[in-house]
Amino acid sequence: MPRRIETTTSRTAEMVCLCRAASSLESDPLYRSGDWVAQKLLPRKIQLLFKLRAARKFLVGAFAPEGIYEWVIARTKYIDNLFVRACSEGFSQILLFGAGFDSRGVRFQPELKEMRVFELDAPTTQGAKVEQYEKRGIAVPANLVFVPIDFEKESVEDKLNEAGFGRGMKTLVILEGVTQYLKPETVHVTLQTISDIVDRGSWLVLDYAHASVLRGEGEAYGQNRMTKGVSRLGESWKFGLEEEEVKPLLERYGFRLTDQKGPSTLEQAYFKNDRGAIVGRINDTQSIVTAERT
Repeated sequence: MPRRIETTTSRTAEMVCLCRAASSLESDPLYRSGDWVAQKLLPRKIQLLFKLRAARKFLVGAFAPEGIYEWVIARTKYIDNLFVRACSEGFSQILLFGAGFDSRGVRFQPELKEMRVFELDAPTTQGAKVEQYEKRGIAVPANLVFVPIDFEKESVEDKLNEAGFGRGMKTLVILEGVTQYLKPETVHVTLQTISDIVDRGSWLVLDYAHASVLRGEGEAYGQNRMTKGVSRLGESWKFGLEEEEVKPLLERYGFRLTDQKGPSTLEQAYFKNDRGAIVGRINDTQSIVTAERT
């Protein structure tokens, strides 16, 4: 039987797009992110509803597990910052795995200049985004390259070679909401491939599920609804890590861990107000890291 992701758009990618769209309309700067494209990708009726704050809050609460809205906001800001930094620090290209409805290749055109952005994703989800770009009159820049791929069946290296990816160049590699959904062996193959094709000094940013969540242990904030939700959508998590496993895993593939943030540190970084109070609680099932190719 074909996997659901092979026949229809990723529902988790749609949920992330919904959260980013809602966040772009927030008045509170702690909750507002800069993804102005996301709301343009929503159905027209949802766009109209999103003009009302109460409607946005209801829809996000209905579709996103506890703390996922805050997780998406923090993760988006975290990666946006790395994206902009890479544009100004001599990087040649950017590679996004499982790009979903990511819009950075459009949003950051002034910063990108001549840099190329390669987006890898399942043909169904990628095709849906490209179609929405066309319907909404969002121009696809010449330096944005779409690469359809089935990560479980096709070679990343072969697909990138066909697309004109520059092997051995300084690259920002983003695996946002990807490793959780891959089989362990596919994660290891993917990390080895990345290590082989990028230059020293390249950055790798990825988020990962906590291994305890996959084992069904504990009662982390938002855990129950999160695991049940992705399972119901046919996109169950398959890969997770313990915090202490991250550094040796990255080192195995030639990367040096430079930053690691869990939910509590992300709350401190993105949801602390002027009075020092934390105003948003992040779902406690995932963390995010950055590493440099040595």
